[in-house]
Amino acid sequence: MRNLKCHTPLIGMLILSFFSLFFLSCTKDTDRSTIRIGSKNFSEQFILSEIMAQLIENRTTLKVERIFNLGGTMICHNALMNGEIDLYPEYTGTGLTAILQQDVIVDPDEAYKIVSRKYRDAYQLKWLQPFGFNNTYALTVRGSDARKKGWTAISDFVSAGSELKAGFTAEFIERSDGYPGLKKKYDLSFQSVKDMDPGLMYRAIAEKEVDVISAFATDGRIRAYDLFPLEDDSLFFPPYYAAPVVRLDIVKKYPDVEKVLLQIAGIIDNSTMQQLNYAVDEKKQSPEEVARKYLRETGLISGK
Repeated sequence: MRNLKCHTPLIGMLILSFFSLFFLSCTKDTDRSTIRIGSKNFSEQFILSEIMAQLIENRTTLKVERIFNLGGTMICHNALMNGEIDLYPEYTGTGLTAILQQDVIVDPDEAYKIVSRKYRDAYQLKWLQPFGFNNTYALTVRGSDARKKGWTAISDFVSAGSELKAGFTAEFIERSDGYPGLKKKYDLSFQSVKDMDPGLMYRAIAEKEVDVISAFATDGRIRAYDLFPLEDDSLFFPPYYAAPVVRLDIVKKYPDVEKVLLQIAGIIDNSTMQQLNYAVDEKKQSPEEVARKYLRETGLISGK
């Protein structure tokens, strides 16, 4: 009895340790069953990431942590590389020129093949199938100015550039597939170039604070504000097909993620994406609401 009493505290500690380790193991497993989805800092990214999040939540047993509005391309890419997020939507042209520092490739299929291969080899990241739309940059002016001055393409208004005020995003100002490359390709310069938030550019040009902006082709405000995207007649901009980019370890650990996201491959065209963006930017609907409505209308999730 004496020996048993002496060992009772030890036995109790061992039992407590066992249950503590079991609890931590269960907690760790729970953490591993959570997918962290990131996004850049504009509406289209919020919508795409929310579509992916809701689809994964609806079609798998995985939980989703939303880490949206991280910032620009490099912030999202680094977050993916550092394991802070597991996936986010990226654009082929951005991956090609901003991340891989490759020359512009006009052919969309070739661009996709290159980013897919090089991301896998260099970063252990996988490009899933694109959503379907091409959100290329579009140098954009007011429709009234385009009609009045006969501008249809970028080369048409080069001579007037020195009299115009430009409003570009910070990324567009800095990136080789943005203003620096565009300036060189078209021998183009402006009276001034203002660094603007992506969400403020459209109202700024509509209210004549600036005369030209670096718009996104799928932005619903182009039509809403009677803006005119100029044709890239020298084929400067690469294709920007959006697709989920996922860490390879996540694809291997949770194969259902890729299977589920294949259901939205190729089904969102430019017109559809423009409408979704318009609902958020102009109708002031939340990305969550817009994503849910889209998924229900397409039959990808159930509910009214």
